[in-house]
Amino acid sequence: MHASLVPTPSDLAALLAYVLGNPYLFISSSTVMTTGLVAGAFALTMLRPTAPTLRVAAPSLSLVLLYFGIGSMALATEILLRFHDVLPDATETQFASGVGHLLEAAVGIAILVPQLRRRSRRAWITANAVAVGYWTAQVAVLTPPWFAFAGQLELTRSFAFGALALGALLSVVLWRTAPRPR
Repeated sequence: MHASLVPTPSDLAALLAYVLGNPYLFISSSTVMTTGLVAGAFALTMLRPTAPTLRVAAPSLSLVLLYFGIGSMALATEILLRFHDVLPDATETQFASGVGHLLEAAVGIAILVPQLRRRSRRAWITANAVAVGYWTAQVAVLTPPWFAFAGQLELTRSFAFGALALGALLSVVLWRTAPRPR
């Protein structure tokens, strides 16, 4: 019998019980920061849907959360695949943390969905540039501690900066090819 890739309700309940039973394993600067981003997403829903701030803030925040969720899950998966044979408990903890960060990011994006409708291509390009800038500052100044898991800090930082450079290049290319406003 092989295991399913889709978690069952029991799997999710066990994950939640584990996180609640071991909160010290999951509370870090990145958790606090993500919670702040989700709180920011909730705060944005209090603004009028036509508020000028939402044109850039809502798409930018949604992309910051999206990149955080994807990045957390990618790193958690890499850690699990690369180090599980040597450090099974630690890698499984990191993976559970990655799943938690992905879910937290999804909640923030879900909160923002009504604010994301009818945004221009330029608003999304600007949002991508803002999100890339935000994450570049985060990685450069407040490097998440889990980047250094099992001595892989320089490798992880290099990969993160490479991905961010590609994101910045994408913003430039899209900005240059976007139709000019009339």
